[in-house]
This record gives sequence, C-alpha cells and structure tokens, in this order.
Amino acid sequence: MDTTSSGPAPTIDNTAPEIPQIKGATNAIKHPHVAATNGASNGINGTHADVDFDPFKLSEQYAYTPRKLKVFTIGAGFSGLLIAHKFQHRFPEMQEMVDHTIFEAHSEVGGTWLVNDYPGVQCDVPAHIYAFPFDPNPEWTRFYASGAEILAYFKRIVKKWNLDRDLQLNTKVVGAAWQENLGQWKVTVEHAGVQRDEFCHVLISGQGVLVHESWPDVPGLKDFKGHVTHSARWDHNYDYSNKRIAVIGNGSSGIQIVPQMAKLPNTTVQNFVRGPAWVYYRAPPSKHLGRAVDDPNPAFTDEEKEKFKDPEYHHQYRKGIVSRTNKSFYIFLKGENNDAGMKAASEQMAEKLNHDKRLCDILIPKWELGCRRITPGPGYLESFLRDNCDITNSAITSISENAVHTADGKTFECDVGNIVICATGFDVSHRPRYPFIGQNNVNLREKWEDEPESYVSVMTPDFPNYFMMMGPNCLGGHGSLVESLNWTGDYFVKWIKKLSTEDIKSIVPKRSVVDPFVRYGDEIHKTLVWTGGCKSWYKRGRVDGRVTALFGGSAHTFNRLLSDIRGEDFDITYNTANPFRFMGNGFTKYEMDETSDLSWYVEVAEEAQGRGPEKQNPVNGKESV
Repeated sequence: MDTTSSGPAPTIDNTAPEIPQIKGATNAIKHPHVAATNGASNGINGTHADVDFDPFKLSEQYAYTPRKLKVFTIGAGFSGLLIAHKFQHRFPEMQEMVDHTIFEAHSEVGGTWLVNDYPGVQCDVPAHIYAFPFDPNPEWTRFYASGAEILAYFKRIVKKWNLDRDLQLNTKVVGAAWQENLGQWKVTVEHAGVQRDEFCHVLISGQGVLVHESWPDVPGLKDFKGHVTHSARWDHNYDYSNKRIAVIGNGSSGIQIVPQMAKLPNTTVQNFVRGPAWVYYRAPPSKHLGRAVDDPNPAFTDEEKEKFKDPEYHHQYRKGIVSRTNKSFYIFLKGENNDAGMKAASEQMAEKLNHDKRLCDILIPKWELGCRRITPGPGYLESFLRDNCDITNSAITSISENAVHTADGKTFECDVGNIVICATGFDVSHRPRYPFIGQNNVNLREKWEDEPESYVSVMTPDFPNYFMMMGPNCLGGHGSLVESLNWTGDYFVKWIKKLSTEDIKSIVPKRSVVDPFVRYGDEIHKTLVWTGGCKSWYKRGRVDGRVTALFGGSAHTFNRLLSDIRGEDFDITYNTANPFRFMGNGFTKYEMDETSDLSWYVEVAEEAQGRGPEKQNPVNGKESV
C-alpha cells in the first residue's frame, strides 16, 4: 500500500521536471528505414519551451506512443476497487499508461459497508450478484448477505488481487480545482491534519451516495439528554437493551434496525415515520433457489454451496438471477403491470400485519410500487405485532430533554439513559462536500445545489477529465448496480487510453448534448414509477421534482449507451495545434516487433449459405443472417 505523496504530475510546460518523461519506444525492434528515438518529446509531456517548436514537424516517436497519465480515484468502496482491478489486471496495457492513486478518507476499505455497520444491516440485492464481477463469491452463507460478510469479502478480494497497491488510507480529499493551462486537476488532500496539493490528469469519483449521513432537522434534537446515534455512525459500545428507543425513519436502514431493537431484552420501541414504504419481496428467494423456503433470507445448503464452487454452474446461476431481474423491469412502468404489483404487494404486507387496519393505513402505500425503493425488510412489519413495538406517522414537532413530541399531541418518553436512533438516510444530493472548481471558476457544489445533471451519469459539463461512478441519473434503481459500475469503469478506461495515446489534453461533454440528454431522460421518467406520487431520495426528497438519482431507462439501454465513447458528444482539446501529432513517425511499435503478426487483419473466407431467417444482433440491432 502506497503511503507516500504521489507528487505533481508532469505538466504541459514541463514545470515538474522531477517526474521522469516516458520512454516512448524503449526496447522496440527498429525498422532499418524508420527512425525511432527513446523519450522523444512528441508534444505529449510538454508543449516545448522552444518558441520555434513546430507541431507539424515529423516526430521521431512511434504512432500511438502512450504518455503516462496520473489518475486519482476518490474512495475505496466497490467503485474504487473496480477501477484498481481494471488498471492492474483486466487491462494490462494500462500499466504503461496510468500512475494510479486511490485516496480513502477512512482507515479501511469498504465504502458504504464500512460506514453502515448497524445491527441487522444487510444488502437487499441477492448476494450472488452483489459481488466483484471478476471474482464473484461462491461462499455466501445466505441469500441476502449481511454487511459484515460483504465487508469481509471486500477485504479478502483486496488482499488476493493486491488492490491496495496504490491506496492511501486516512487521506481525505478537501478540495479540487481544474488547472486549464496545465490540463490537470489540483487536488488538495488532508492526512494526519496536514494538507497538501497533488496534481493529476484524470480525476475519478468513486465516492458513492450512501456514505455521508443526513441528520433530521428536528427542533431540540441537540437538547436531548439521552443517547443519540445515527445508523451510519453506530455506537457499538452502547448497551441498547432495557431501553425506551425512538427510531426516526423507515428507509432501508430504519426497516432493518427496528426489528433488531424490538427483540432485545426489555426494550420499548417507537418508530416515527413520515409516510409508508413498500416492504415487499418482489421476487422471493424461492424463485431464484428453485426450492420452496419460508425463511425470507434462507441459508444456502451445503449442497448448494458445493455447486457454486463450479465456476460454470455459478456463472449460470448468477446469470439466471440477473435475467429474471431484468425481465421484471416492466413492473416499474406505470399502468396495468404496476397496478397488479401494487395489489400483490399490498396483500402480502396486510398478511404480515395481521390485517390490522391502523397498521395497514400507516404502512401500506397508496402510491406506485417502486416509487420509493422496494425493501424486503425481513421482520419489520411483524415487529409491530409485538407488545413492545409501535409506529406513528404523526410528524415530530420537537424533541425535548427527555421525550419526542408529535403533531397529534402525544409524547414518547425516553429520558436520560434512553435512545433516539436517527435512521434518516444520507446526503444524496451528489454535491461535493468541499470546493470543486471546474472551468471558468464554476463550483460544482453550487452548480448542483438545485439540480444535479450529468452526461449518462459519468461526466458533467465544465469539469474536464472528471469521471463519476454513480453520478446523477446512474443505473441505481434497476438491474445489478455492481454490473453497471463495471460497465462504467470500462467506459473510463476507453477514454483514458485515448487521452494517453492520442495526445489529448482534455475532454468535456458538450452542454448542447447534456441538456437534451437530461430533457429526454425526464420524458422517459414520466412513464416510470419513480416520478410517482411519493417523496423519495430519487427526487432529492421531493414529491414532484425531477428524478435526479436514477437513469431513465433499462439496464440494457444504459449498457448500450456506454458501449461506445461517442466522441461526437465531447469537446476535445489537444496538447498541440496538430490533432494528428500522435501519428508520430507513421509506424507503430507493434509492427517493429519481429514476433508480431503483421497480417492479423486478413479475414477468413465465408461460405455462402443462402438467406436464412432474419436475426437481430442484441448489441447494434442490425439484421444478421
């Protein structure tokens, strides 16, 4: 693990001479009639201090000679570690193109699963598709994995693949500013209370959105004399048994915490909610397991776990889950299918609530299924049938030193020695928590104060060479999130290769492209339940606002959009006035290697078999025979 400063990047005007220049054609087998020099400038590492430099004068480097780019990734959760694997393993050629550093503010890897370690925390996505695609885990113990098991898997993968090679822990990014003249980001980081500036050509955000806790804006919360904690800052040294416990919120965290508190010895639990939530098994485990089970989160049998050790069997099992998930996208379309889903979900919830009218009125939504995130929530609904657990949807008006007060005039006493648990989610605004300055002094934190926007979730105008994992309108509401992060990382690699080998200084999506993308995405969203009648973090906590969190479309459409870089959507700035200077001396290093196959492009003859039935290529939709 790297614990040293990564130093300033080689600048366009060579102002950081301590960074060695790349060796353009080292070890190349030279063609007798082609000159190639090691370390020739080619205008890639500098614009040449010589005022007589002519970018159209023949370069002595080979065509497509890569320059080494400094790349910083912020965060060591799923996103950051996927990027590390791509640079170190999946694309070996990136070794000569990228000098990578990962900045992680915490003392360990894990991201969301490091921060969220409250009792009962688990992923609501089937475990076997919530894993690194390059090394899926055949050893999950249950259908839905606990947070602790996911974090242990993280650490095991990091060690196995050496993904902490470029990692700097306890190093927090506190500022970033684009340096137009250099074509680089100046990133300010803090370690052990000391700040320093680092420079990179490419900046990647792998920070996610379920990390920074959001506290409720309730008068008097700070005056409460008992114990106050947040689901994302859980105090494991506190004894929660024998207490009166107020749990504020019924998002995924609150739904998981309530049953855990209710079953502790001698507790009295009151859940304060603003509205209902869909607590529903859209596809129960039995559909994926192929066997009948009553347990909402069944353990895998020894026989099943043995089968998962067969890579091909495991692959087909995972594909089956993803396929069934993708086929169920229809339920997110407004109309008949969603109405049927609402009916089924309402019946399932009512059954678990023993058809108690008061509980059903509070807990079962009247708005579209999926408008807010659907949560399996094992044990949550059943908790309210216990004598020691209750719920209210009357708004909290204030919290005093020893009680929670609601609009209906009622008071829940919880004096000194008792607890208020804030399961109130996260800051999901996508806004950086520090100054983030792009072109023309645009601050992203201010720009996104009202509406975050993006180019297919991966970039945003005014911020060159800045790539985002899980940016605004990402694929977070359907399909496998981890698979979408994998596709996103592949997209980044395509651009970084192009930046490195084609003498490009910077790229930034065009405003004239992003505006129509956002506008048309909003039109698609009108057909989807995420624009329904609920208040949701998908819409930044509003009922009628734009859907800013989720992609407007299916997983397959998102995949297709990222399968090409779509260079026409970007403003591209080159290092010199000659956008073809990367052609070098007109020859590639590859063809100078006597072991290379110089006829690789010669095709094998096809046999004419007559015109058969028409088929559609799932990638490009074109007719194939």
